[in-house]
Amino acid sequence: MTTMRAAVMYEQGPASVLKIETIPIPDIAPHEVLLRIKSSGVSYHDVVERNGTYRFNVHFPMIIGYELSGIVERVGGAVQTLAEGDRVCCKPFHSCGMCRLCRNGHETACEKRQPVRGGYAEFTAIAEETLVKIPDNVSFDHACMMGAATGVALNAVRDTAHVTLGDTVLVTGASGGLGLPSIELARAAGATVIAVSRSEHKRQALLNIGADHVVIAGDGEDFSKEVKALTDGQGVSVVIDNVGSRVFTPSFRSMAIAGRYAFVGQLFRENISINPALIFFKRAQLLGVGSVRRDQLEDAVKLVAAGKVHPQVAAVLPLEDVARAHEMVEAGDQIGRVVLHP
Repeated sequence: MTTMRAAVMYEQGPASVLKIETIPIPDIAPHEVLLRIKSSGVSYHDVVERNGTYRFNVHFPMIIGYELSGIVERVGGAVQTLAEGDRVCCKPFHSCGMCRLCRNGHETACEKRQPVRGGYAEFTAIAEETLVKIPDNVSFDHACMMGAATGVALNAVRDTAHVTLGDTVLVTGASGGLGLPSIELARAAGATVIAVSRSEHKRQALLNIGADHVVIAGDGEDFSKEVKALTDGQGVSVVIDNVGSRVFTPSFRSMAIAGRYAFVGQLFRENISINPALIFFKRAQLLGVGSVRRDQLEDAVKLVAAGKVHPQVAAVLPLEDVARAHEMVEAGDQIGRVVLHP
């Protein structure tokens, strides 16, 4: 086989810009493997990369999709840790491993960081460094969201916000790919969890996944009074914000004195505005999460394999339905990830 099917993008715009084509299977460099993609998650990051909100390192033609899992088809001559037939998932970016940031535990900010792409295809050439093996009891559908969802949530909850026994945690975007594992991980750490969602019909699902309370609020709605009421007027000790600017003000108002605010996602192009005095009067810590390190991804795989975190798949669609998948994610009516099967 020398060709493959892929959803190719020649411009940013509506979901219809994703065109199914037959193109050559890519060659691999010595440090890369050829990965047969089994599952590719469709995240909101894909949506904003497609619609033009996100423009960093965008070029055309381009095959997007950075949540992927699959089987190693072929290995480059310099690959040392992987072999043909290995089942793997990936982190969302390639890092050099040699710069000062990589050497000091900040590989997510690597000076030579390059995004992973190519998930909307049957095969992709991908650097060995981005891949982590998965055991047989972890499905490809669950594994594809391990890096950009479960792993990032682990970074946010455990390693950035340092959630611990007795904390009260507010999770925004609670029904999405980042929100759901954030709920489970915060509960596993011993915290009380308040989930924020726009949809009443998602309330029971969020309670089932582990939220102690669910707050329903539309765009721009101030939910802080309800959060304060649920916390005896104190507010939450931690905010895990997977949405960004549109929920920042009510989320910050919901925070207790000496609270930690972890920024995980930014789904829109608006800026936030805050008087710095509010930050120091509240003794607040504002924390940037910034993706997932390789060791965090390895830990996420172990947690899922052990049944302590349960990735949620909302729907599975063939590659030909990629435009529909994007429309579903934009509508935001589902619980968990929409997954493509190339």
